[in-house]
Amino acid sequence: MGKYWRRFRALVIVYWIVQAFLLVCVLPYLIPLGQTQAEVSPDELVSEHGRFLNIDGMSIYVEEQNPESLQATIVFIHGFGGSTFSWRHNAPFFAGEGYRVVSLDMKGFGLSYKDFASDYSHPAQARLLAEVLDRLGIDQAYLVGHSMGTSVMLHFAHLYPEKVLGLISVDGAVSLDGELIHISALLNFGPFQRIGELFLTRYVTKERVGRLLRSASYQDIVTADVVDGYYNRLVTGQWSQSLLAMTRDMSKNVITFALENLEFPTLILWGENDTWVTRTQIDRWRNEIPSAEFRAIPETGHMLMEEQPLLFNIVVLAFLESHGE
Repeated sequence: MGKYWRRFRALVIVYWIVQAFLLVCVLPYLIPLGQTQAEVSPDELVSEHGRFLNIDGMSIYVEEQNPESLQATIVFIHGFGGSTFSWRHNAPFFAGEGYRVVSLDMKGFGLSYKDFASDYSHPAQARLLAEVLDRLGIDQAYLVGHSMGTSVMLHFAHLYPEKVLGLISVDGAVSLDGELIHISALLNFGPFQRIGELFLTRYVTKERVGRLLRSASYQDIVTADVVDGYYNRLVTGQWSQSLLAMTRDMSKNVITFALENLEFPTLILWGENDTWVTRTQIDRWRNEIPSAEFRAIPETGHMLMEEQPLLFNIVVLAFLESHGE
């Protein structure tokens, strides 16, 4: 009797293992994805200054003003979930001051190439930025990085110091610690990737994007047009796959090099009411750059260049002029 009971119990265990396998590996593909694209065609979002560059088979969207200018070049690098739209109040100002101005949608964002297979780590984004500048014939530039863009900017300065004239950080989100949880193996498993896409295509709605933007801002700037500007550019192409790939690659974003070796003119700006990146987090890495100038902007949150565009433009312009530009 005991022998038959053991066989029966083994069959039950096998049965439930098979059921669990089918549940994980089959069910996610039976559930349709949520909203995958905005109602606006990406073609409608291309600026009069915008064009696409083919970089290693990837279509990268850039906007450039004053390409023939003899003044210095300023390159704007957006934050996570951002795009060239994030600099709409700033790029035209500096172009009006005579600078050559470039902004771009980093790989996986805005109108640029999106997939799951690419490397979306910040060092990889820095290498992509270097290729974009080479393609545009830009030897040196001032870099302006917002939030995640600061991390990309710092990696760029470490990898290509000869290309940097100066650094300007805006509410910089920088990781100095290794990630405790590595989920790359899970996301590389097809069914788990599908589960991630199911979540993202249901979670990332226009309404939720609006709430996130409002939580990032201290000033009341998040109008319907602003929400549309961010949402319509976020959900283009294979956006859910690229966001999953960024999650997979986040452990590679940690700053492992000595920031004190970045001997460039540096300006660090931070909104005093930023709840996304705190003063404590800013101080951890800004204190590693002894020569950096720091300025806290009152009554401003994480979207400094959008909440206080006039002040931002004046402060950055003064910084550029103080260093001979």
